[in-house]
Amino acid sequence: MQILRAMNATSHLLAATGLAWLMLSIVPAPVAAAQLLDGTTVQVRLLTPINSEDTLTGDPIEFVVLRDVLADGVVVIARNTKVSGTVVAARRASWGFIWHRARLSFTFTQTTAVDGQSVTLRAPNAQGWLNVDRSRYHHNLQWAGGGDTYEASVAGNYDFRLR
Repeated sequence: MQILRAMNATSHLLAATGLAWLMLSIVPAPVAAAQLLDGTTVQVRLLTPINSEDTLTGDPIEFVVLRDVLADGVVVIARNTKVSGTVVAARRASWGFIWHRARLSFTFTQTTAVDGQSVTLRAPNAQGWLNVDRSRYHHNLQWAGGGDTYEASVAGNYDFRLR
């Protein structure tokens, strides 16, 4: 009888130990915390060409992120993520009573982080937009070609909790 009790106690102990190991193995993966700081550079590429002849002020334009953006060693904005922008100034060259040079300017609006959070972007200069100036080549037309690369900056600080 004592042998049966000892075997029963041993089997309960082994079962409890196995259950404890199983519970420890199900512990969720650690969560990485990262902070994306204001002014962080995001390399982007224009997807479709724009020019001062056909583009209107307020037209949306699209870019794509060229390289992963890291914060505290964690990818927070993935490569090939879409970036939206807006044309803030577009004017054709005119030869009327007063000659006007062609003008083309745009700004970055936002992109999406890997956790789905919207990240606001801006141009890295004080104006907040980029002026396209190809006056050395052809002063009657300003253009930005699909494939041209630019630097955008993160506007504001963002906290991420990623797995």
